[in-house]
Amino acid sequence: MIAFHLTTDQSTTCPICGARAEELSNFLHTIVQLKIKECLNTDCKHVFFEIEN
Repeated sequence: MIAFHLTTDQSTTCPICGARAEELSNFLHTIVQLKIKECLNTDCKHVFFEIEN
């Protein structure tokens, strides 16, 4: 499942389990303006996109 979330000034958490997420890639310099994040919970590891508002 692909999930998009808006970028905020708060630490990003996983939309599935609520654990903190790590930034894998940053495309804020492109027209798409998104970040790819991965959940740090080893049981979850959900990958999702965070987009600029």
